[in-house]
Amino acid sequence: MRKTGLGNYIAALLILFVATSTYAQKFSPSSYIAEHKDMAQQLMIETGVPASVILGVAFHESAYGNSKLAKHLNNHFGIKGKNNSKKIRSAYKGYGDSEDSYEDFVGLLQRRKATAKLFKSKDKGDYRGWIAGIARAGYSEASTWSAKVIHIINRYDLDQYDNVANKEDLTEQRVATAGPAAGEDMLLRSMETKDSGIKLNHTNSHVVRKGDTLSELAKRYGTTIQKLKNQNNLRSANLSIGQRLML
Repeated sequence: MRKTGLGNYIAALLILFVATSTYAQKFSPSSYIAEHKDMAQQLMIETGVPASVILGVAFHESAYGNSKLAKHLNNHFGIKGKNNSKKIRSAYKGYGDSEDSYEDFVGLLQRRKATAKLFKSKDKGDYRGWIAGIARAGYSEASTWSAKVIHIINRYDLDQYDNVANKEDLTEQRVATAGPAAGEDMLLRSMETKDSGIKLNHTNSHVVRKGDTLSELAKRYGTTIQKLKNQNNLRSANLSIGQRLML
């Protein structure tokens, strides 16, 4: 009986260890950055907030996607508010997905007077200036907050994602890259490209495929996440496979 009890105890510990390890290691620093950099860059194009700032703050506040708030509330920025979660009791805001959280962070910076002036700065690409301004606005009570975020940006070279073209140039580049070659336009307008899920016709639409996100589609078609939401009456960034989006 003792051996059996000890064996069950060890087995339980192993299960707990595996479960805990899986929970803690869902995201590595590199995988978190890889999954969210496109979203940060798209928001930079739309609003002017450096992608490095968006990623750096999210990385720090969410423990690169592994915090309880990130896992249960999709809250990557430590923003307080209401939530309907039954898994966690918290005074922090709940979101439908991480894209909503990212958008709300940028929206918060735009709405608050103390940070809205950052959008009018002469050097909008100065991530240090942005972080300092956000800290002065009282984003965190920790005196070391700005230093930690800047350390993350430097350690993981997040400022490399700030090197994106302006919106007009990037849009032209996407059109030139994704658009049909001369002579193919009329043919492509009447057929559906199976590999991309794009149906090119007079009512420009896209059929959602596995792995599609609003941020990726916005980049592909040279538009914005908000425009796609408005065009398709979407309340969140959640997409369903087979769903047709108007562009």
